[in-house]
Amino acid sequence: MPFKSDIPLMIVPEYGRTLKAEEWSPVIDALLAGEHFVLTTHENSDGDGLGSEVALALVLKSLGKEVSIVNPTEVPPNYKFLKRLYPITMFNNKSEDALQELTLCDVVVLLDANLRDRMGSLWPHVSFSKELGSLKLVCIDHHLEPDDFTDVMVCEHYASSTGELVYGLIYALQERLGRALFTPEIAEALYVSVMTDTGSFRFPKTTPYVYQLAGDLVSKGANAAVIYDNIYNSLTPQALKLLGAALSAITILDNGEISWLFISQDMLKATESKLFDTDLIIQYLLSVPSVRLAVLMVEMQDGRTKASFRSRGNVYVNQLAKKYGGGGHMNAAGCLFPFSSDKAQQVLLEDVRLFLKQL
Repeated sequence: MPFKSDIPLMIVPEYGRTLKAEEWSPVIDALLAGEHFVLTTHENSDGDGLGSEVALALVLKSLGKEVSIVNPTEVPPNYKFLKRLYPITMFNNKSEDALQELTLCDVVVLLDANLRDRMGSLWPHVSFSKELGSLKLVCIDHHLEPDDFTDVMVCEHYASSTGELVYGLIYALQERLGRALFTPEIAEALYVSVMTDTGSFRFPKTTPYVYQLAGDLVSKGANAAVIYDNIYNSLTPQALKLLGAALSAITILDNGEISWLFISQDMLKATESKLFDTDLIIQYLLSVPSVRLAVLMVEMQDGRTKASFRSRGNVYVNQLAKKYGGGGHMNAAGCLFPFSSDKAQQVLLEDVRLFLKQL
């Protein structure tokens, strides 16, 4: 008897569309042909990248594949519960196990990033293996303006999250193989992806389809209340101290149109916090109704400066980030400045003001 999908009747997203099963064929062909996989995501990983790679790793493992998750930076504390679903290794040039996994694999899947530089320290090793012809690179992502650096890419910016795309991929894979693949663990990982990248289902891309998707994942075993609690009610004392210091340092500029915050290494050291503790702060910069564009800048240990942007309406901050080699979404993007924080702040403030005037 032919396999019948248990996916409920879905409403096509008003924001865009869903991929048909045949449109997933190049990705599915690569996944079925590969034997040894490394899954990875962008530097300073978030819930979408982590949840997507854990879900896909569990699927591939169930198909008898050898699968490792190797990321360029450590997992933030509030997402470490995902490591109980699947091991996640942080890569550096001294990580012999990670280097061996990269050497042995025949397929690398990059999730939630579409720029080669977002792979950080992994990219030189992946690039070298690709040049030798021994590696296929697959990318699944939902950000704007991708680089052309992969063998197979599905990058659909209509999607609320990469998790939404992986969800569709699993259903397409079920259809190809004629058997069910979803488990409660896979549902949990994908719920993390979708919930976090929709801002707990409040961002513009939260279409009727996304709500039905979330309901389907809950019916498959994802515990929405526990997942939310793990992510948003597990801040460290250090992160709370940093939040307090940061809130008092926010500056509102240009008649309330720009909110601005710079976090220095001194502030991080004084609160004993780390880079990933800054991730939840930017939401407060956009909480003032008059603000059109919010900027969070963080001084890195190596002297560079990380900038994150959030905006309202038709303020395409991905275009602002692109100028400095970054990227992202229409209303959420980021980049990394290769020079000092003093210079970065001066240059960026001038550009932000000019950018808003041109709209």
